Amino acid sequence: MRSLYVHFPFCESKCHYCDFYSIGAERTGETDPLLFEGALQAECRQWTTALGNPETELGQFDTIFFGGGTPSMTPPESMLRALAPLDLPKRVNDRTEWTMEANPSSVDRKRLEEYRALGVNRISMGVQALRPDLLLALGRVHSRDAAFRALDAIFEAGITNVSVDLLCGVPNQQVADVERAMEELIRYPITHLSCYLLTLPKTHRMFKDLPNEDEQLAHLLAIDRFMTSQGFEHYEISNFARPGFRARHNLAYWTGKSYLGLGPSAHSFDAEESRRWKNFSSLHKYAEKLKKNESVQEWEEVLTADQRDLEKWMLALRLSDGFPRTWVEDEAREGKSAGLVRAGLLEKHPEHEDRLRLTARGFALSDQVITTLATA
Repeated sequence: MRSLYVHFPFCESKCHYCDFYSIGAERTGETDPLLFEGALQAECRQWTTALGNPETELGQFDTIFFGGGTPSMTPPESMLRALAPLDLPKRVNDRTEWTMEANPSSVDRKRLEEYRALGVNRISMGVQALRPDLLLALGRVHSRDAAFRALDAIFEAGITNVSVDLLCGVPNQQVADVERAMEELIRYPITHLSCYLLTLPKTHRMFKDLPNEDEQLAHLLAIDRFMTSQGFEHYEISNFARPGFRARHNLAYWTGKSYLGLGPSAHSFDAEESRRWKNFSSLHKYAEKLKKNESVQEWEEVLTADQRDLEKWMLALRLSDGFPRTWVEDEAREGKSAGLVRAGLLEKHPEHEDRLRLTARGFALSDQVITTLATA
């Protein structure tokens, strides 16, 4: 387990479109930070032996990711106490990528300097939009000015590896709005941008107002055109990076490596055993189990050969590195891949003749491509 994910469940407010387990401040009965701190400390103790000697290379982490929720609501000293059993200072080195998610309204320079002293060297900030009415519609608690102040504070605190999140395909959002937001954000020396298409269940009150598929495609293609014109690499369906600044933690997920998830709702994967498991998505149940020194796993599965094959395609097709041509040399896939090339969804990799990859349009329609090739 060379990658560690820690889930911090607290948020200032629960966003109505968010599927991740989080506890908004309005649910005061569940927001005891000491309950979470003690429970996370207990889960860490359960893993100290399995993680090995922290002073050896195998006992160190290549990547750490603090996600949520809003980790930047948790004071650094609380993080230190909760994670103390892992002895993190000994499990990191000067090559470790340590990312923390943050919201604009929950950071300031002093707190950021403390996170940096803890070991955090990369910030992923959820901006989502910069038009005030779109922020209001999304239920975000920050303003556009707060987003800029937060970016100023991050760079002033000495953190230079910075990613921002945007949403596209939001009701009443135009391509020009997304382009303007990107223009304003890259005035800062950000190294990475994630732009996700707003996806809602049919029962959601805003579902009927989502732009149609053609408009969504226009958003996605405009983002690709703009970001690549600015020197960013479109290396994953929703992610763009300056050269050398791909999100290494997420790449561990996307390339099928093992990772350990701690905290309520966190997922883990053991690549050697093809085994995946998930913690309970309830802070109280998570804490109760740990108080009894019991497992907090809600479920686990060992992937079948068919599941592994499907995931092989899903993971390879989401990355610009693509996949070897040998994967489509069988009769069934050869014709389908040729059709995808003619449709402008698949192309020969420009740097590796023995590989194929999705085009920008293919990224935008990746579900269609995955279904076509993975089930051939």
